Amino acid sequence: MKSLRLRNIIICTLVAASITALTPIGVSAEWKSNYKGWWYTEGNSYAIGWRKIDGFWYYFYQNGYMAQNTTIDGYYLNSRGVWIDSVNTLIGQEILKNVSIQNPSFYIECPSSGVDINNLENIIKDEISKLKITNSYEMFNVSDYDVTMTSYRSGNIGIQVKCNYKMTAGMEADLDSKVRSIVAQIAPDSMSQPEKERAIHDWIINNTKYDQSLTIYDPYNTLIKHTGVCEGYSLLAQKMFTVAGIKSMVVEGTADGQAHAWNLVYINNKWRHVDCTWDDPVSNYGDVIQYDYYNLTDQEISADHSWDTSVYPSAN
Repeated sequence: MKSLRLRNIIICTLVAASITALTPIGVSAEWKSNYKGWWYTEGNSYAIGWRKIDGFWYYFYQNGYMAQNTTIDGYYLNSRGVWIDSVNTLIGQEILKNVSIQNPSFYIECPSSGVDINNLENIIKDEISKLKITNSYEMFNVSDYDVTMTSYRSGNIGIQVKCNYKMTAGMEADLDSKVRSIVAQIAPDSMSQPEKERAIHDWIINNTKYDQSLTIYDPYNTLIKHTGVCEGYSLLAQKMFTVAGIKSMVVEGTADGQAHAWNLVYINNKWRHVDCTWDDPVSNYGDVIQYDYYNLTDQEISADHSWDTSVYPSAN
């Protein structure tokens, strides 16, 4: 038995026209091999074409033998015959499913034929990085995580994940209730999406001050205590945009060379940058609303903001 341990601080269905519906696999299905390679029996016959087995995609030639170390229909199959992204997707889906319900401890199991345990650390990091973009609201709630990976003689790899969260499930439920009440008042369905967007932007600025102690990162305490850092601003904004029916995400990058977070908002069929934190300057003259960082294009905001443009939608 081999174990690895990872400690870090957090700062699909396959869609392809070439893949046909699966033949149901009966109880007699099993893997077999000889000197030529591996095949998968299905009753008195064997698998041909694409097959999803134990959560992983394989391809079998017309003679029944499994393809490996090659590309079929644009999908790379590794030395074990597994479409490599299917392993990553499985791990990512399980992480998101459990993080979304603030599960403090969960277990993921996958066949060793689908992944090299020595590369598992990189796979987990990559999936978390992807999820922080596609599901930022859920993933930013993880304050830290601990992963133990174990390979067994049975051929499976076990991944035990333990997470600490900034918001509990109870806090998230309370936040959801409060945000829905606020949005119903300030951005009712009678408004257009641009009107809702501006109402939410203005409400956050009028009701929130920047946390000079740099201790409040989550949207719940940002709302309740009326203060937070840029992460709290952007996560609260995303939550309110979502409730209002506006698509958005949190962008991680820098502003004036310092780590920073803001929003990308999909409005009028285009992505635009909205930075509520920088539109809410620290002032001795009460609430001051600015629109210097409201619905900007990539080119406009890049004057003092930087981010990985390869992983976020373009705002042109």
